[in-house]
Amino acid sequence: DHRCDDQFVSGLREHSSCRGCDLHTGYGSATLSWLAEHTPEVIERFKYCGTIADLFLYDLCSLGEAVISDHNAQSWGYFDDKSCTWDWAALKKANVTKMPRIVKFGSHAGSVVCERYMIRLGARVNIPIGDLQASVYAVLGNTPGRVFNYGTASQLVRTTKRPVVDAVLIPSVRRTLFTEAHDLLTAASLNGGNCLEVLFKLFNSCNHDNKQTMDYAKLMDLAFDKRNTSLRINPVFFGERHDTATLGSFTNVRPDNFTVGDIAAATMRGVIDNLANMMRDFRDGMETLYAVGIADRKIMQLFLKERIGEFVLYEEDVTAAYGAVLFDINNER
Repeated sequence: DHRCDDQFVSGLREHSSCRGCDLHTGYGSATLSWLAEHTPEVIERFKYCGTIADLFLYDLCSLGEAVISDHNAQSWGYFDDKSCTWDWAALKKANVTKMPRIVKFGSHAGSVVCERYMIRLGARVNIPIGDLQASVYAVLGNTPGRVFNYGTASQLVRTTKRPVVDAVLIPSVRRTLFTEAHDLLTAASLNGGNCLEVLFKLFNSCNHDNKQTMDYAKLMDLAFDKRNTSLRINPVFFGERHDTATLGSFTNVRPDNFTVGDIAAATMRGVIDNLANMMRDFRDGMETLYAVGIADRKIMQLFLKERIGEFVLYEEDVTAAYGAVLFDINNER
């Protein structure tokens, strides 16, 4: 949410000093505070707030209130992860109201009463968990480990034991609730496959007059041929939550290294380099590293091995929906 610029978010951070109450642009509390300040009439139209999953739960079970899991509450900011409550004093200062009631992950939230979705009436429904947690659980389950995930965006994730000793993390790494035994340390970049999509559209727009199109497989082949390119690209085309001011850049550009293949290869290498810089000690981890989303991208496998180290290629289709089902089976309260 680019309406919440660095100056605005920095002012919101001053309202709270509790651990886990950090805020970034895109967090629910930040957006609600911006709306309350600039367009209060928008908020006045609504009774509750929450994630899209919370809305679905509310409708599916005809709840009389809005509820949210501690997983998702943490991503809204102003959440005290020690007491598992909102920082109400900070929310009041930020003029944020209508917050949902927080429920522990794995808890029973309601029962199906709506017939629209062809789900058995009376079926138990648990509180929705976080998308990141569900995706990671689909790969790791309850086993400690590390995950590189490449999708529209990209993430490096590693488990850490609970309880967590108070520690100061660098701004690019976030600790999130996961299971009773582990939390997650995550470098969550806003840049991943979307960066390659930017180039894909650019290259095809350049070829429009010649009525030629570049398919994805051809782009991958050209990139692999230029895997040793000297061109360097920092592909933070969409900025980062911890550093909204830094955007993408090209360096070491020469006439002989500025082809389609060079640019594509340097972009994919840059995605991994950016993540590795966001979590600098990730390579030192002893846990098994699983690579998700690059089974058909040999060049990404090559760059990942060079920058991060050996990994297990996860070739199965990993979805957050699948992980959420597994999570509830094994962590139901």
